[in-house]
Amino acid sequence: MQKAVLITGAGSGIGRATARRLDQDGYALLLAGRTAATLRETLGMLSSDNAHAILTVDVADRVAMNKGLSDLLSGDAIELVGVFANAGIGGHNAYDVEPGLDRWDEILSANLTGVYVTLMTCLPWLENAQAEVKHVVVTSSVLARFAVPGYAAYQASKSGLLGLVRALAVDWGDKHVLVNAICPGWVETDMARDSIARLAELQRVSYEECHSNQCAQLPTGRMSSPEEIAETVAWLMSGAQRSITGQALDINNGSWMG
Repeated sequence: MQKAVLITGAGSGIGRATARRLDQDGYALLLAGRTAATLRETLGMLSSDNAHAILTVDVADRVAMNKGLSDLLSGDAIELVGVFANAGIGGHNAYDVEPGLDRWDEILSANLTGVYVTLMTCLPWLENAQAEVKHVVVTSSVLARFAVPGYAAYQASKSGLLGLVRALAVDWGDKHVLVNAICPGWVETDMARDSIARLAELQRVSYEECHSNQCAQLPTGRMSSPEEIAETVAWLMSGAQRSITGQALDINNGSWMG
């Protein structure tokens, strides 16, 4: 029976890079996200030797998540041993621009409720897996550590994930499921590029200048690549560690030091 990992938000950025990295470790990957076309692009980058599949779904939809996973995991070919709950959206709340544009519900649903639904839906399959240790990794953010203007919903959602991780680490410890979070800072992804473009517009500078200014504020002077984040996720899910749970690992080029 082949070991499987579910990756949400697998159509781009950190999710795609992690899929490519875990493919090297021989996992069957269940690639979940809202957009079938980008999931198929990720699938095309993976080895055909493993039993990969895609699941087009809104991760906050309990019924759709349960049906999708049931369809993919109902046979005897694979067992779920890991979940990378990475799906999420970014951006400004917009309430200070126009109250009718407030994105609180949208952001909390995708970033916090979506992770909760994903993990609770996966729990029965994780419990039934024969592996001695199963792994859950959640993508939080450096903005769970400090505040920036206009991002109340995003920061609340990513801070809430750290509480969820601690709670589930306690609840699921006796089920041999380790639950951890990663807190990336700036990563060279489409989401980050959108944020920098908006910041550049507000500051009335070019995208390149804004990007350079953001890097200059970091002790390392650079942003992370999605592949670097993927390496951390792969290590957390590997047999190399069996004692870390309930933790948040900061990968932020020194923008926050705790």
